[in-house]
Amino acid sequence: MDGTPLVTLVDASVVRPLRHAVLRPGQPPASSQYAADDDARTGHAAVMTPDVVAVGTVMPEAPPWEPGRLDAWRIRGMATVPEARGRGHGTRVLAALVDHARRQGARFLWCNARVPARALYERAGMAGRGEVFELPLIGPHIVMWRVLDPDPPS
Repeated sequence: MDGTPLVTLVDASVVRPLRHAVLRPGQPPASSQYAADDDARTGHAAVMTPDVVAVGTVMPEAPPWEPGRLDAWRIRGMATVPEARGRGHGTRVLAALVDHARRQGARFLWCNARVPARALYERAGMAGRGEVFELPLIGPHIVMWRVLDPDPPS
């Protein structure tokens, strides 16, 4: 083992505190809880060093521009503590979420990405869709998406 912290699939209760602290500071805790957090299909990933330093969530949800798409999953709540950024933790969390969604039958991924995180999603093969938009109290975002191959290359 090279000492790189591992990504682990965890319960929603593990990701919520960091998700709230990084993505919704000063807002009520409920602002960072998602309706599908406790759905059995939803995947939550975390990097622990041993403290939780990066998290993300993926859940079945059709994109708003194609509401009937049953094979679509949404990535949400990607967050890394500021002092741990730039170490690849977000990349590892995102890869774990993609793998989880693929194992659950996802063939399409999408998210509303914070503009500063756009390069993270692009490195994972996602493309932008539409224009940058503002989410009140949160900041500028862009929709990102990707079609998943059923069997990833080895």
